[in-house]
Order: sequence, then C-alpha cells, then structure tokens
Amino acid sequence: MLEPMNRRRSKKRDAILEVLQKNHRPLSAAKIHEKLPEIDLVTIYRNLELFAEEKIVKKFHFDGAEAHFEFQHEPHHHAICSDCDKVIHFKAPDKKIITLLGLQDFDVEELEVIVRGKCKE
Repeated sequence: MLEPMNRRRSKKRDAILEVLQKNHRPLSAAKIHEKLPEIDLVTIYRNLELFAEEKIVKKFHFDGAEAHFEFQHEPHHHAICSDCDKVIHFKAPDKKIITLLGLQDFDVEELEVIVRGKCKE
C-alpha cells in the first residue's frame, strides 16, 4: 500500500487509501465516509487533500459540485454520462493530445480529459 511521503502512516489514512484503491471510480469524501463511518468526515477531507497534494490520488471536479478523488492504478481519462452519471475510464495518447492542443509556449505538467455525453444503455 502506498503511503503519504511526507507524513507518517496511520490506520485511518491506510483505511481511506484502501477504499480508494479498491474502488475503480472517483469517490467523494461523503461516499468514503459511508464506507468508513467510524472515521470523522473532516478527517477524511483532510487526508484526501493531503493525498491529492502529494499526488497519491487525483482530485476531480466533474460537475462543479463536490470534489471526487481517485487512486489511478494506470493514468486514464473519463467520460461521464449526463443521464445516469456513469463514469467510463478510457486511455488516450497524451502526447498526441498535447500536440493537437498546439500550446507553443506552455509546458504541460498534467493532462485531464473529461468527456461529457450520454451512454447508449
């Protein structure tokens, strides 16, 4: 299990990270709290922000509402259904996307693609 690089491990941190590692979709702090009701919601928020800051997890704002956090086993992007909120993971060649963007005087440090539409189900 990964641990925050600059912080010491704790049972609560390990439990939060384990929930993210086992769920292959972004989760809000509230959803994590539902799975770990014994951990205070504020503690969950603090640790998620710490994990995001240390790049252990990625933080997303899909719909402008509550942030979602995801442990990415492999880098990927997201497609979100506007009807059912289903999140589909997909891979795309980041180097090709960066080239297509044509940002001449800009060093891209991170690329996040979020596609919105409707699934065919």
